[in-house]
Parts: sequence; C-alpha cells; structure tokens
Amino acid sequence: MILKKQIKKNLLFDITLLVFATPEDGCRGGLYFVAYNLLLSFLASNEFNLVLYVDHRRFFKLKSFIKNNLSGYNNFSVYEYKPYSLWSKLFSFCFSLTYYYKKTEKDSLFRKILRFVAYKYIAVYEKFFYRPDFSKYDAFFSPFDPLSPEILNSNNLKKYVFLHDTLPVVLKDFYRPEQTYTYWYDCIEPSLSEKVTYFVNSISTKNDFLKFYPFLREEQFNVVYLGASERFSPCSDIDKISRVKAKFSIPVSTKYFMLLSSFDPKKNFFFAVNNFIEFVKRYKIEDVDIIICGGIRDMFKTEFFDFLNTLPEIYKSKVIYTGYVDDEDVPVLMSGACAFLMPSLYEGFGMPILEAMKCGCPVICSNTSAMPEVIGDCGIQIDPRSDEDMFNAYKKMYFDNEFRFECSKKGLKRAEFFTWEMCSGLIMDKICSDFEVDKS
Repeated sequence: MILKKQIKKNLLFDITLLVFATPEDGCRGGLYFVAYNLLLSFLASNEFNLVLYVDHRRFFKLKSFIKNNLSGYNNFSVYEYKPYSLWSKLFSFCFSLTYYYKKTEKDSLFRKILRFVAYKYIAVYEKFFYRPDFSKYDAFFSPFDPLSPEILNSNNLKKYVFLHDTLPVVLKDFYRPEQTYTYWYDCIEPSLSEKVTYFVNSISTKNDFLKFYPFLREEQFNVVYLGASERFSPCSDIDKISRVKAKFSIPVSTKYFMLLSSFDPKKNFFFAVNNFIEFVKRYKIEDVDIIICGGIRDMFKTEFFDFLNTLPEIYKSKVIYTGYVDDEDVPVLMSGACAFLMPSLYEGFGMPILEAMKCGCPVICSNTSAMPEVIGDCGIQIDPRSDEDMFNAYKKMYFDNEFRFECSKKGLKRAEFFTWEMCSGLIMDKICSDFEVDKS
C-alpha cells in the first residue's frame, strides 16, 4: 500500500508586535514574551510551512529583527508584499521617517515638512498601491495584533488570534482620559468576528469576551494556559542573591516582599505599599522591606513618584524602587523574596505569578479575574480592595515559616503544568485538526 505524503499547510505567523517592540523602544512586556515564545515553539515544530508576516507599516524593521533574533533558524520564509517595487520601498522609507521623527525630542520646520510629505505619500500608497495577496496561504495566526480587513475578508485563510484580556472594557472607568489605552478599542475590538477561531489564556478571559461580545460563540474559543521561560528556577546561592540585592541597593541583611510590573494603576501598587507600611508599623518590624521592580510609562511617572514622596519619612527607606531589572536578575530576586505580590484589580492571566512559583517564591495575589486559575491553592488569594486581607497576608507570610515553605513546594509542583510546549502544542493541534475536519 502506498502512503500519501502529508502536505504541510502554509501558515502565516504575525510577528508585527515582535518587530515593533524592540528593547530600544522600551516596550517589551509580557505580551511580547508570549508572542516570542510561541514563535520559537512554532519554529521548533515541523507541522507547517511557516511564513513570517509583518504589517506593511512595520516591514522596514523586519530584516533587523530576523538578524538579531532568528539567526539560528532557517526553516521559515517571509511574506513579501508583491510586487515589492520602488513604490513599496519608498513607502517603507517614508514610514521609517515618521517613526524616527516622532521619537526625537527636538522638532524643526524642515522635519515637520518632511513628516507631512511622508504621511501624504503613505496615504497615497495605501489607497492605490497596497494590494496584499493571501491566495497562496492556508492559515493566519496572530499572537496579539488584530486582523486587518484584508485578512478578515480573505476567504481561503483559516484565521486564528490569541486574545489576552478585556481590560479596557472591564475597567473602562478606571483610567483618566489621558491614560486610556486606545489601541484595543481602536483596533482589536472592531476586528472581533464570528469568522475567527480564538485562543485565550484563561477561562476568565473567555467568559469576559462572551459576556461583553454576545455575537461571539463559545465554540470559537480555546483555552490554552501560558508557560514561563526556563530561566525561572529556584536560586539557592545566597552569595548570588546578596550580589543582586546590592546591585539594586536592597539592604543585604533584610528580608523583602516583591512587586514586579510596569507600573499601571490597575496593578494596585499603592494598596500593597500602604498596607505594608501599616504592617511593619503595627508590629514594629525593622528587618523587612518592599521592593518595586519594573519600568514606568511616561503617563504614570508623576503619579508614581508623587506617591513615594508622600510616604511617611520614617518608612520611605523601606520602600525601594529598583527601576528596570535585567532578565537574568528577576529569578534571583524572586528566589530571595519572602513573597511575591500581585494585588492587581484585573489580569488576563498573571504571568509573574507563574514565574514566581517556578522560582519557589510564595505568592500573594488577588482573587479576581484569571489569577485564581494560575495560583490554585499554592499561596494566598486576597480581595484587592480589602486592607484587612492584604494586612493579614503580610502577617501570615512573614511570621509563618512553615506555611511559606509549603506554598513554595506546592507552587513548584503546580508550575510544572504550565509550559510553552503545552501551550503551543494545543494551538498547533487545533489548527491541524481544523484541516483534518475539512478533509473528512
């Protein structure tokens, strides 16, 4: 009997986020690493003919991304905008000009004129010359970015998108107008469609989308829990922990609770700090600090530093802001902490909870949204608006060494079930199974 060779499907993988969010831009967050780890998993697989896709406005940055991040891979091709003519090359040049000049601090009449001409050409190009062709491809997967109208209306493509949260809807009244994240409203929300298969990072996220967008159907959603990098593992080297603490001006002799995130009001940092101060004040504790790690967006800097400046003088030294922490130092700090804190009002998944558990660090997190799905019974869940809950969580983690040890042990065990292999495997299996159904 002659067996027919299985023909691999041509899959477009959208790496627009990865190409755009480079280290020099300072915008590599959790979503970036989700997209990056999924890309590496797809590259390591042999399920598809993988074709890297970039939105035409970011195409000019594609070569540098491949050179810096994918030099060890050769099992992919790149989606080319055909014909990639002088017109499209000029488009890339014009868009790179607008990108560069928006980033510069100083402006001039010459730059304004140049920017005006570039924008005009971009508009002309997109109206008369931009004609993407997806006829040679079978499926399109986006780990973050919304689908363009051209992709949504392409009948031959099976379409797959990873949705991460409904934050702008759930907390739409939480931010001041100048702090509103408009990207989700302007792009992702209008692109939601009954024609698309969605992957979500938690049951909570799935339920939120079904609640706020009733035209979507439950069978469109597939829950796939995220993984965490293998660099997150327990560090038992006391000297190494001491060196990293000293690097960030954390007293070597003291214990500490740890917050890690780019600052955002929904992260509830002020709530955590205020209750920490109340805790050390009531019990007259001198050997523990709270450290806040991560960058701060410009829109939040005034609010954040004003808060730190208003803290009681006697306790200011116990609240340590480290700023950005290098990737290799994060697991070390997590390993040395009394507990990792995530008192957020809302999370689509809560990646730092998983990362802390992989380091053997006990966790205090909120009992809202997806966070209970990640932590299980491996730490303390609190109401993120209850001072009493937060205070008692500090008390339990600080004074009960046996409980803290049990949380650490159980967290390490639970973290084994969250892997990128599992996450990407479920995504690829779903895409493959859809084609199998079509064949039958």
